[in-house]
Amino acid sequence: MAEGQKPRKHSDESVKLFVGQVPKHMTEAQLIEMFEEFALVDEVNIIKDKATRASRGCCFLICPSREEADKAVNACHNKKTLPGVSIVVISPSCSSLGSFLLHY
Repeated sequence: MAEGQKPRKHSDESVKLFVGQVPKHMTEAQLIEMFEEFALVDEVNIIKDKATRASRGCCFLICPSREEADKAVNACHNKKTLPGVSIVVISPSCSSLGSFLLHY
């Protein structure tokens, strides 16, 4: 969660997406700003190395609904390229926050 970002309550409708190919220098705030061009975003969590706390080049994106998650996937998956990496890959995580996801 980005500094200063307040955690939002997630509903049963919230959907958690895995995003790969994220530049290691990008912050959660920058990722939220980028994804909000395409969909509503509740939260972004960069996956970090436990020892060094450095970004591992991927994150989780939490959208408030399946509809918003679909917007992010349709706008970015295999279409959006971020500086210094190949094409962004977005896939459903194992489950949404409240229920299992249907895989794309």
